[in-house]
Amino acid sequence: MRPEQWAERHDGLIPNEMARRAGLSQDQIDRRRKSGRYRKERRGVSAVAGAPRTWMQAVRAVSLACGRDVLIAFGTAARLLGAPVRDDGTIHVLASLYRPVALDGVTSHRSGLLEPGDLARRHDIPCTSPLRTVVDLSGTLSVKELGLVVDHFLRNRQIELEQLRERVARTRPAPGRSVKRLRQVLAARIPGYDPGESPLEARIARIIDRAGLPRPRQQHRVQVEGVRYRIDFAWPERKLYLEGNGFGFHRLSSDLDRDATRQNELVLAGWTPIEITWNMSNATIERTLRRFMATV
Repeated sequence: MRPEQWAERHDGLIPNEMARRAGLSQDQIDRRRKSGRYRKERRGVSAVAGAPRTWMQAVRAVSLACGRDVLIAFGTAARLLGAPVRDDGTIHVLASLYRPVALDGVTSHRSGLLEPGDLARRHDIPCTSPLRTVVDLSGTLSVKELGLVVDHFLRNRQIELEQLRERVARTRPAPGRSVKRLRQVLAARIPGYDPGESPLEARIARIIDRAGLPRPRQQHRVQVEGVRYRIDFAWPERKLYLEGNGFGFHRLSSDLDRDATRQNELVLAGWTPIEITWNMSNATIERTLRRFMATV
């Protein structure tokens, strides 16, 4: 495979090792750099001229420069895996205790233990698995931020709640790691917890569990006049449901029209709706739910 063909599939990057396997000498690589055909990205990694600089390209370039025994980790791994995390502007990697990494713009972490399953690949980039990433982030994220990451991985079936419980149970405190925060995150997610399809759904599920309120059915399906509707939270025995404006973003007027039609049909069929928005406090949400439960 020609180097440029490989680059097309890897964010425009060409590691020297791959170029040499394709038959280029180091002198030829250097000449292509001098002529402007390639540009240097990292030690031993070039980019094809014209390839746009992106976050993914920067992460891949670090990974290629470090080699296969170094993993993209911490917040960078979380973002690579699709989780909502703050970007602190650096790329984080994880290496063994005896493998120092010194690259500009890179924060290197070292670990003496990688369990089976701690390694994953995303976009063909080696990184820490979702489970290991959660453990590693416990020392730097707040309980709320860590919970959002956990919910994202649960929602996308990248981890299982019991799997996380087992890992935390055998995890010991260490520099940069907080077992206390991990336990707090788990305490808010009892067995059977469903993170729903959005952060607000996950938040409401935790409020319901913490308040000891009757558990609803999530993503419940109801048929009215031959039309099937999916409800985020439903108590079918009470014909009470919670589903509304806060669970998504209405980009089109047709979205509002569809939601209004659905609510009208459900109300005519005898269902009582509860309106909850993200800006409501936890106390307000709990109080609202209790009042509806007491009257319906």
